[in-house]
Amino acid sequence: MLDVVESGGMVKVFLSEHPIYVNGEQDNRRGRKLRNGDVILVPGKGKVKIEQS
Repeated sequence: MLDVVESGGMVKVFLSEHPIYVNGEQDNRRGRKLRNGDVILVPGKGKVKIEQS
């Protein structure tokens, strides 16, 4: 968990102001479906890989 955004209401503002990369491609869509193996990078905050348990 990166704890980048404090609440769901702040996501829209955050995405409009910060680049987010999913699997190496910039993508700022709110509500995007993430799948097992996806890598999310938030520059200056960190990177996380989605892994299904």
